[in-house]
Amino acid sequence: MRVCFYGTDEEITRICERPILALLGPHRTQRVVAFELLHVSVSADPYAGVYRLRADLAEVHRQEVNE
Repeated sequence: MRVCFYGTDEEITRICERPILALLGPHRTQRVVAFELLHVSVSADPYAGVYRLRADLAEVHRQEVNE
């Protein structure tokens, strides 16, 4: 799955520093799913001073997290 995150330099740096992201399902009806960022690229919007991080998300299975 390909995703984009928009934010300040500090916010994008925080995302990049984390090897695994956890995403919650809507209204807490789904379990928490862990993802690893792959093929990360960061670009800057020259007009708004906002950065965009594009990456592929690969689901990490519980077994892989525990190792």
